Amino acid sequence: MRTVRRLWSVAISFGIVLAAAFPSALAVDTGGWYASLSLPDFALADKWQTPVWAAVYAADVATLSSLFYRGEKGLALILPISGGALNAFWCYVFFRLNSLPASIIVLSIILVGSAVGSFLNFRKNNFAAAIFLLKSVWFSYLLAVSASICAP
Repeated sequence: MRTVRRLWSVAISFGIVLAAAFPSALAVDTGGWYASLSLPDFALADKWQTPVWAAVYAADVATLSSLFYRGEKGLALILPISGGALNAFWCYVFFRLNSLPASIIVLSIILVGSAVGSFLNFRKNNFAAAIFLLKSVWFSYLLAVSASICAP
């Protein structure tokens, strides 16, 4: 019974993450406007972007499945699900609307949600708390890259 419950948790989590990752991928356009940006020296090379994002999405599946398996409800589930939706929105704002200020706002909201998720799960689900913390680091990095592009 536990194995079935775990498999359902993973399947549902995979579906939710795929529902956010697919529109995110469709919104990404690294030609034109993006190619003209002056990225900071600390920006990851393009060849590393896909593997890092794949790891982020895999971590999302692992976190959500852990939360589902433990029967979490409320904010514990709302934060990662809304974070995925906001990530898709950020891709659209950054890559399609080409709005750096708006993308910084969206990234800041995602970052706060990840930090709150880590704090809320610290005592009851250390795994989820650690993943939320790692995601906070990743979104802090994206925020720094975006902010440095905006800086003259």
